[in-house]
Amino acid sequence: MAHKTDFADLESFIAIARVGGFRKAAALRGVSGSALSHAMRGLETRLGVRLFHRTSRAISLTAAGEMLLKELEPHFHGIQLAMDRLDRFRQGPTGRVRITALRDASTLLLAKKMPSFTKLYPEIEVEITVDDRFVDMVSEGFDAGIRYGGTVPDGMIASKLTGELEWVVVGSPAYLNENGRPQKPEDLLAHRCIRIRTGSDRIYQWELGNGDRAVSVDVPGQLMLGDSELSITMAISGSGLFYCLKDRVARELADGRLEIVLPEWTSMGPGFHAYYASHRQVPSALRAFLDHLKAA
Repeated sequence: MAHKTDFADLESFIAIARVGGFRKAAALRGVSGSALSHAMRGLETRLGVRLFHRTSRAISLTAAGEMLLKELEPHFHGIQLAMDRLDRFRQGPTGRVRITALRDASTLLLAKKMPSFTKLYPEIEVEITVDDRFVDMVSEGFDAGIRYGGTVPDGMIASKLTGELEWVVVGSPAYLNENGRPQKPEDLLAHRCIRIRTGSDRIYQWELGNGDRAVSVDVPGQLMLGDSELSITMAISGSGLFYCLKDRVARELADGRLEIVLPEWTSMGPGFHAYYASHRQVPSALRAFLDHLKAA
């Protein structure tokens, strides 16, 4: 006969198997790693089989664990679907949504949309992690991510959240007065530029456009940064030119701390997109969140 706590323990078992570790699963479940490990030991004792191979570095499923996961997942998926369908009897969706987002998306999109979302959906708990690096969304337990269109990982479903975004080169008046103003894209090669290391760990070439003409410039520079906030601060201080979203520096352009360089060579790029695993049913809480971000 099943123990009365088996249902919760089986949910924990599935979480551990999905993310590949006790610590990440414990964070998702809102318990300590030691408590989760103790619960799994108890579950294995009651079932009479080992579910995990444990080493000091990693865990993996035993053959019994693989079989149990295969049998359980469809049933738990059905339970989650049934719970989501109860929303029609409530005033609104409930649940928890975990999101990983680029810093630019957090500043330009989430900061504007979240206040109204929290008022409209008080029963939905939202956890947002801001990180410009690529994140293994499934293994780290996120429901969805927000990135630029064209950079969504393969195998994910992408959903457009915004229109195209304008990219510009900017510099501080002090830097430009001291070093001169570039007149054409090639002039950037003679300037100090704050280079960008993208989430995919490559150095980003600055993409510039003028009508039908488009160029990519592999700019030089002493500084190579992976955070747009820090890069903007360094550009304001006169440390070099920076390539970023125009909307990201709207206030700095308005108050004169930064100026657009090569104003005829701005470029339009894909807007922000949400993405999530293609194999999963989209929970009602996540659907409400994404729909709210898309709304004008």
